[in-house]
Amino acid sequence: MTIGAVFAALALHTGAAKAQTAAPAPPSDPKREYDEAFQAMMKQPANLDVLFRFATIASQTGDLEGAVSALERMLLISPDLPRVRLELGVLYYRLGSFEVARTYLEGALASPNLPPEVRSRAEEFMAQVVAQQRPSQFSGEAFFGWRYQSNANLGPATSSVMLFGQAANLNQAAVGTADWGVVGSLQLRHTYDFGRQDRSMLETLFTAYANRQFQLSTANVSLVDLTTGPRFQIFNGIFEDVTLKPFAAIGAIWVNDTPYYASYGAGLEGNALLSDRLRNITTFTWRKEDYPNTWYLPNNNQLTGTLFTVNSSFQFQLTNIITIYSTGSVQRYETVQTPSQNYALVGVGGGMAFRFGDPLFRTGLPWSINLSVNEQWWTYDAPDPVVDPNTMRYQNDTILNIVLNVPFDALTTFSVSGGRFVRAATLPNYAFENNSFMFGISRRF
Repeated sequence: MTIGAVFAALALHTGAAKAQTAAPAPPSDPKREYDEAFQAMMKQPANLDVLFRFATIASQTGDLEGAVSALERMLLISPDLPRVRLELGVLYYRLGSFEVARTYLEGALASPNLPPEVRSRAEEFMAQVVAQQRPSQFSGEAFFGWRYQSNANLGPATSSVMLFGQAANLNQAAVGTADWGVVGSLQLRHTYDFGRQDRSMLETLFTAYANRQFQLSTANVSLVDLTTGPRFQIFNGIFEDVTLKPFAAIGAIWVNDTPYYASYGAGLEGNALLSDRLRNITTFTWRKEDYPNTWYLPNNNQLTGTLFTVNSSFQFQLTNIITIYSTGSVQRYETVQTPSQNYALVGVGGGMAFRFGDPLFRTGLPWSINLSVNEQWWTYDAPDPVVDPNTMRYQNDTILNIVLNVPFDALTTFSVSGGRFVRAATLPNYAFENNSFMFGISRRF
């Protein structure tokens, strides 16, 4: 492969080339190609074509650091390569190292013999780097999709339940029912950099979600949530990346298009890079939740109380294409007046994300598959006299999910997912199973 051909491929892999895609190549094994390119680079560390081939494949499989290393070695061999500086600028931009990206892009633009199309691309990324280095930054992601659920209202499998300790029959409308619906979500993030050495900033996160069922309007759910607070680095000069973020939070949820609860509270998030491959994020949150009575839920205020939550997750980069993670959570909810609704929850989970080369569209952007499993155990303080005054309520949730992400370009992704949610309970009123399937499009901005 010539250097020019590899440059064209690498430009496509960094998501900025605008040339039309050629006919699909035969299916290949990305891991085998990566290993072969790496071994070739080790045998011929001064061969420019070999270095660029490895950089191309590394970028395609998501190993941006590997691609950077190969390109920087190329500059050590031959410093007068403005195209290489351009690609390094693009890769560092994708890695979020905007100052380094700017240095490489400026080096490329300083070349007097830079072809017009390369100069145009370098100027485009330079403008994006300048925008990213402004103190005030705004980004977000929107999703819209369709979802099928075998039990959209999360109702029991049969109409046989308990009422005042006796067997009773539910209205058929309350039994688990299948339905399709549309789902939309919006996540917005704003940061304001204070310009200090500890990289402190004000970070605000806004989340909105809504689903609309085609038949079961009682399963319509909407929510909004906002957190804001300063993030700053601690142990500066001792650990590379450890930040704390105290925050305030407010939120609200609607069910069946009527208010379900509003909340406010505060918390503290710790985010630590424990090694070059291991990261931990731990969050402590306190929230006051106010449940108003409505025509749909006339006794809703019995749930008003306070929620205490601790969440912790560990993410480990096992290889350039495989990431594994684990999660743990503890919750305590205490109502103002209803002990039977007080509960403690313990949850654990784990999963894996696997990236692989685009097998169909040859966009150069890696696809990914995410697998996750979570277990939750609920323990309530006292029996509910309305349901069964002689039976304590215990629940166990098993939640399985698989998601395939297919990027169309650097900002647009198609995803398809499947899930299974099984709740076992000591009372039939609360036991259910729900299988779901969802597909949709997300767009980052």
